[in-house]
Amino acid sequence: MGAIDKLRKGYHNILRPEILSLIPKTATAILDLGCGSGELGKALRARQKCIVDGIELNKAAADIARQNLNVVYQDNLNRFDPKFLKTKYDVIVFGDILEHLVFPWSVLKNFSSVLRDNGVVVASVPNVAHPWIAHQLLKGLFRYQTAGILDITHLRFFTKTTICQLFYRAGLKIKSIDPYPSQENPRQWLVTAVKPIVEHTSPVVTVLMLTHNAWDYTAQAINSIKTHTDRPYKLLVIDNGSTDGTVQNLRQDTSIFHVENTCNLGFATGFNVGLEMIDTPFFVICNSDIVVTKNWLSVMLDQIKSDDNLMVLGPRSNYVSGPQLVRDVPYNNQKTLEAFAEQWFNNPGQPISYFHRIVFFCTLFKRQVLETIGMLDERFDYGNFDDDDYCLRVKQKGYSLAYSNNVFIHHYGSITFKENKLDYAQIMAVNKKRFMDKWNIKQEPGL
Repeated sequence: MGAIDKLRKGYHNILRPEILSLIPKTATAILDLGCGSGELGKALRARQKCIVDGIELNKAAADIARQNLNVVYQDNLNRFDPKFLKTKYDVIVFGDILEHLVFPWSVLKNFSSVLRDNGVVVASVPNVAHPWIAHQLLKGLFRYQTAGILDITHLRFFTKTTICQLFYRAGLKIKSIDPYPSQENPRQWLVTAVKPIVEHTSPVVTVLMLTHNAWDYTAQAINSIKTHTDRPYKLLVIDNGSTDGTVQNLRQDTSIFHVENTCNLGFATGFNVGLEMIDTPFFVICNSDIVVTKNWLSVMLDQIKSDDNLMVLGPRSNYVSGPQLVRDVPYNNQKTLEAFAEQWFNNPGQPISYFHRIVFFCTLFKRQVLETIGMLDERFDYGNFDDDDYCLRVKQKGYSLAYSNNVFIHHYGSITFKENKLDYAQIMAVNKKRFMDKWNIKQEPGL
């Protein structure tokens, strides 16, 4: 027995009833990855009519598991090819195993290929953001242990946000993610995830939306995107610690992806969580208080593609600063909004207007901009001046920005600030000073 095995003696034969409770009793085929000695599978086979297969690295544990499970592979998940499996599974279990893998996102994605379309992934993942860990870090300590969150064999460490990112990269939709054993003592996150209902294949655009409460406006924004987006896209909602039911509603919608942050990270940091995962040629940054209109994305895509140097393109709107603003709009309901937007779509004038500053309430970007400019500057808390800063950085690299004169998008404006009773004027003043200090601007910037 090696040194690590001695440290972990008894680690492989834990039942984990909290994981057992997440596995549907209707499941007939279950795959337990890192199955240990097969105690979970033994309990499942006693509880319901099913087959349980497992993969386990430790030979001694795998030998015991063969007495408890149907089929056991003694192998390394980092190299195991799911193509060798002969079965499609209703449930795939990752019980405290993802953190032990070299590339957990790849393993998670690879094994989802043997998950049935209506199947579920069940996982438990240690929470490195546990208050005790944070307290130790403030003291400059990160001490490995024989088991637990700082298990000496862990290769990866996760928080609630990065778990959501992990599952998104694997193409899986999170249905639940809950602290265990309690909110006050969140040693682990218990996760269930499914394959999303994919409305568009081979997406060319990722639409990023940031939310913080105000669900009624978010629901309207999401519905408008689903109704009026006619190019292949995927919608990724980043939630900034909502407490009004927004998260529960996002979990229920299996046609979209979402990430759950544990607190309000603000505009720049919140969007950066999504920008880290962009894998499409184009992406949109949009607020949750917008209503998009017919042809919005197809027109903007065609226009941004017309100029290789054009990296950032915004629409016209009723609530926006600068020349993107359309004053005194005549509409007062969805029908008249659509009619008004149609007039802009048929506008015979100049299709786009180049300008040095675009407001990021609903803005299209080429992914190339992330590679050359980077992400949003997180010094600008909550919002305001993060877009001014980014536009200056784009111009500094010699690229162009513009707004479309054929796309009109309704913007309610500052709803997150209003609904959450944030001091808009104070946040604006603080971020303005940070912006001016960063760029050594002595006079107040104009629009």
